[in-house]
Amino acid sequence: MTDAEDTVKCLSAKEIKALVKPEFAANPEKFYPVKTLTNLGFSRSQCPKCKEHFWRHSEKRLTCGDSNCEGQYTFIGNGFGKGKKITYAEAW
Repeated sequence: MTDAEDTVKCLSAKEIKALVKPEFAANPEKFYPVKTLTNLGFSRSQCPKCKEHFWRHSEKRLTCGDSNCEGQYTFIGNGFGKGKKITYAEAW
C-alpha cells in the first residue's frame, strides 16, 4: 500500500455546507422547528442579494443581515448598551 491509499480525505465545512444547503432550503421542516418559529412570529425568506435563506421576525427585513448584504455592520451603535454604559462583567 502506498501512503496515498492510507490517506482519508475529509470534506471541509464549506464543502459539507455546499452539499447540504439545497436539502435544507427545499425541506426546512426537516431541519428547523418551523411550527414553533412561525408561532413566534418568524417567517422564512430568501435574501435577494446572496440568495441565502434566513428566518426573519419583521417583514421590514429584506436581506439576511450579513454585512456583505447590508453594506455595513448594522449592530454597531445599536442594541443593549446604547446610551447606557455597562461593565465588562455585565457584557458577559
